[in-house]
Amino acid sequence: MDKKEDMTIHDDLGEKPEVVGKTKEMNTTSAALAAAIAAEPPQLLSPGMLKLYAIMSVGYLVSTMNGFDGSLMGAINDMTTYQQTFGLSSAGSSAGIVFIVYNLGQIAAFPFCPFLADGYGRRWCIFIGCVIVLAGTAIQGASHTQPMFIGGRFVLGLGASIASAAAPAYTVELAHPAYRGFMAGMYNNFWWIGNILAGWTTYGTNLNFDNAWAWRIPTILQCALPSIVMVMILFFPESPRWLIAQDRTEEALAIFAKYHGNGNPDSPVVQLQYREIVEEREAMRDDNSWWDFRELVNTRSARYRLSMVVMMAFFGQWSGNNVVSYFMPAMVKEAGITDGNTRLLLNAINPLFGLLASIFGAYMLDRVGRRFMMLAGLTGALFFYILLTAFTAEVKNNASLSYGVIASIYLFGIFFAAGFTPLQTLYSMECLTNRTRAKGSGINFLFLNIAMIVNTYGIAVGMEAIQWKLYLVYIGWITIEIAIIYFFAVETAGKTLEELGGIFEAPNPRKASTQKTRIEVDEAGNILSMSSGDGRVRDSERAI
Repeated sequence: MDKKEDMTIHDDLGEKPEVVGKTKEMNTTSAALAAAIAAEPPQLLSPGMLKLYAIMSVGYLVSTMNGFDGSLMGAINDMTTYQQTFGLSSAGSSAGIVFIVYNLGQIAAFPFCPFLADGYGRRWCIFIGCVIVLAGTAIQGASHTQPMFIGGRFVLGLGASIASAAAPAYTVELAHPAYRGFMAGMYNNFWWIGNILAGWTTYGTNLNFDNAWAWRIPTILQCALPSIVMVMILFFPESPRWLIAQDRTEEALAIFAKYHGNGNPDSPVVQLQYREIVEEREAMRDDNSWWDFRELVNTRSARYRLSMVVMMAFFGQWSGNNVVSYFMPAMVKEAGITDGNTRLLLNAINPLFGLLASIFGAYMLDRVGRRFMMLAGLTGALFFYILLTAFTAEVKNNASLSYGVIASIYLFGIFFAAGFTPLQTLYSMECLTNRTRAKGSGINFLFLNIAMIVNTYGIAVGMEAIQWKLYLVYIGWITIEIAIIYFFAVETAGKTLEELGGIFEAPNPRKASTQKTRIEVDEAGNILSMSSGDGRVRDSERAI
């Protein structure tokens, strides 16, 4: 066993295979997927994969909507011209209301998300959402009164939620299973692209305009990327999993073959996914209306899946990251940075680090696993949040600590972005079945926005009332998050979406998800022998 051969798939629980004669031995969490990929390794630069990258990239742009809004509102909230236009201050309940109305619009979209995504397909749901976003941007950008601005933000949030409910499912369902962690994890990373564009746009307009155009220009530009998505999505294929749910199996197989099998419908990876999806569809044939959400809670495994979705919704918003996203200029002001342009510049630089960290995090997802990245990211974030609190508490007594405050904000963001940003939508989508993914996505955004409303309004009031002491709340909460993830979060890496069904049916899904399987396969991808991590031999699987 001295010769080593690298495989194209790496999961968090797997190893590089050892070649024995013409067979390979490896540890993996999915014997069938590992064998299929061993038989026909995916070609990263094949025509089908290159087209898939382009399709996924446009899908990622949906995520920029929320990132753009987060940075935009944090920046214009600090602009004197914006405050004078609407008679607002940079903190307090009035600022909080303007922020959260966007989330109220997203909550209002909840009933429409499964109706559109399941009834008309992922693409049309994304298209309709983008159209509504354009309408909301027009209202917001033309506002001269606070009620009109708030109304525009509500419409904007409504459209963003409809598009965002379908886009994560679309990217997860189209991603190649060997690279699902990176390909689908990149979706939420584009949140940073929107954040960066808004940050630098607001910095530039504030530097060059001393009137209302300083905030109107970046507000109007909020429609740019949704316009691209709205046009391009109509030329792209539908989710093959949605097509199979509509009994359009031939179309689904053709899409899998084109993008996952380099045109070959008999590709082992294509056939594995196709068979599993069809079998799951046949096993769950009973009709369930788009408005009936009981299937999300009617079994123990369904409730465990839903608990993972709700966990990610709250943890993704209540880990201190929203304080930085929406109120970084105010945080820096609290640390003693009084120049407005300097605060906006620091706000614009921060997401550059976040983007790089989140790309690294997505790259690592299929190598070290989802659980490891979440735990490592939150542990690092907790450490630097503690430093941020300590530095801010003493900065009035020692002005040089303001540099420590800024460094702590940046380093907190880097760890959170690497460990959590790629997973905020990916993990929830992985934990849901094909049948419940659109409904579950709607639930995810419902709870996510409830968390954001409570969080954002609370931050605005807390920053005004108790200032840096607010950070202590997040230190305690992040500690609780780490414990919950360690004991309950399921590992989803290294498995097809359909294979996760057996994990959630297990008595202890978390333990079952981290169980290794030792397999031996021949060059054709046939499984010759298989044993569990405890050494017990299992029945051989059929040839791929």
